[in-house]
Amino acid sequence: MQEQRLYKRFAILAIGLIALALSSAALAQMGQQRGAQQPGALEQEFLQLQERLQQAQQRAMENNPALQEQADAMEDLVTDKMREAGYDPGAIMETLLAAQGQVQDESLSDAQRREILESQEVREAQQQLQEAQQAVMQDPEVVEAQRSFEEDMMEAMRSEEPETDRIIERLQEIQLEAQRGM
Repeated sequence: MQEQRLYKRFAILAIGLIALALSSAALAQMGQQRGAQQPGALEQEFLQLQERLQQAQQRAMENNPALQEQADAMEDLVTDKMREAGYDPGAIMETLLAAQGQVQDESLSDAQRREILESQEVREAQQQLQEAQQAVMQDPEVVEAQRSFEEDMMEAMRSEEPETDRIIERLQEIQLEAQRGM
């Protein structure tokens, strides 16, 4: 049971890290183009839309027990396939979750946080995670489970937030604008 909770946290962490990386890249590009000023209107819009989308996703999960069960089943499938491919998802998760916990320590400086995230142990865990994810994402059973979950999640999100599709489109537009150099 504790292992399942750890996997759930891992999935949330992985999704969060991906979203953070995408949004950070877009925001960094926007910030570089403006200089060191306060966040611009486009950046603020991006953050607000991203927050709305995350809230819709959270409500969708909370209000749809079947969706949560589907997510749990998919997580179990992915971790089983990772083990079959020779990876130890539990050890990978423990390393990444420990680093996440350390980075959230408010007493640390940005340099100390960067040092934790760039440590050999964390980089190796991230590399193993990427390799494990690439290995399992080739599996037809995982691909189908992921596709089905994404479709069901989007449907549930649309029920919670009717503007979901418009929000996603606008986020993509903002990212394109940032990539083009505004």
